[in-house]
Amino acid sequence: MPIHKNLLALPLLIALGGLPLASRADIAIEHVTVIPMTREGEVQADMTVVIRTGRIASITPSATTKVEPTLGVVNAQGKFLMPALVDMHVHLENDRLLSLYTGDSNIAPGTVRTADALLPYVANGVLQIAVLSAMTETIAQRDAVESGRVLGPHMALAAMIDGAQPIWPIGMSRVAATPADGRQAVRDAKAEGYDLIKVYERLDLETFVAIVDEARQLGMKVTGHLPQNGKKLTERFFVPGFGMIAHAEELAQQTNPPAIGLIDQYADFAKRNGTWLTTTLTVDERIVEMMSTPATLKTRPELLYVHARLQKMTTDGNRYLQDVTPKRIEAVQRIVDFNRALIPAFAKAGVPIVAGTDALVPGIVPGYSLHDELALLASTGLTNQQVLESATRLPAQWLGTIGDRGEIVVGKRADLLLLERNPLDDIANTRRIAAVFVNGQYWSRIELDSRMRALAQANRVAKE
Repeated sequence: MPIHKNLLALPLLIALGGLPLASRADIAIEHVTVIPMTREGEVQADMTVVIRTGRIASITPSATTKVEPTLGVVNAQGKFLMPALVDMHVHLENDRLLSLYTGDSNIAPGTVRTADALLPYVANGVLQIAVLSAMTETIAQRDAVESGRVLGPHMALAAMIDGAQPIWPIGMSRVAATPADGRQAVRDAKAEGYDLIKVYERLDLETFVAIVDEARQLGMKVTGHLPQNGKKLTERFFVPGFGMIAHAEELAQQTNPPAIGLIDQYADFAKRNGTWLTTTLTVDERIVEMMSTPATLKTRPELLYVHARLQKMTTDGNRYLQDVTPKRIEAVQRIVDFNRALIPAFAKAGVPIVAGTDALVPGIVPGYSLHDELALLASTGLTNQQVLESATRLPAQWLGTIGDRGEIVVGKRADLLLLERNPLDDIANTRRIAAVFVNGQYWSRIELDSRMRALAQANRVAKE
């Protein structure tokens, strides 16, 4: 994958008004082109969007709109307004995750600051994430954001359930060796405040089915892996309530080597069951890049924005760089090729597709990776409209938050992205961020740049 320029080298939008816009509750965005991302909504040029107390109050033609003098004003002439982005597959930094990732049980409390872990999302316009290995600490992080104590994206939290010998340690993962165990794990997760269930790699079929059924009865959505690779059980995992496949690669790994000839069959399974697909193309593409050319890890500027310990693990303790052989690279490349064929086939079959990245896998940097993912989706043949839907309206629809966000509609939350160029012309323009509105609060490029520079410097100091 090509290395993109640092997102932070972008021009500042000039904001007008008596008070600093960051302190304004009510704002008017004037002369902007609105990309509403509603199902049938058309692009609207030269509009004024008024935000009041964090929500969209009106969307009217600028030529006929008189802006009240009490409003802060953003002159957005020549710019484009769209809903903020969603990453449907991430892992979130906190002290326990850092300890489990690195194998260091001596991580001091407070090593990871939630504000630092979440800032790269905000700076990249990602204001909703699905955390697929959530834990008690993640619930606290979610609550800190929703209470306004920390600037960050909204979070949907998944409790991960694996089989008797889980791949990930207890803390990241729960164990369900039997169907009864699986049902109890779902009940526990519901009681503890998780939003979603993630089914994982080593579950047997009966336990998987029990977990999905229990979640469906309790009103919890299920995403995750297709366990028991290579055992010709694929169709049997598509049961009522299994709502989302967590990676395109899950279908690649049903056979060895991946069977591109079975893609239409897989699409039929998903379509008939109402199962959606999260993409995560970028993780396999990056793994090939890392294994083929490890030096690229030291040239990616976005790595500066993850914790110093994770930077070190990425460059010096990266599990994907251990025992690399041409055969291993070829195997992952076959998955990449399969994924690129799968996406347009699923889209053609009418299977809803949402963007996710597996952020925090070594080399996959929060926020930045979503823009990489969107570029990859466009390269598979999806239209730019389809790509944008995969990271705005559709994730909100699946998560059940569409009544609150994901579209530019009067009454919905003002989680918005102001761009210098039109992303419908070139999906790379999602990187051209002029400003971000978080719950209606204006964050200029210059303020976000300043905070990101401070984060990079703190991480440099921590590495020394």
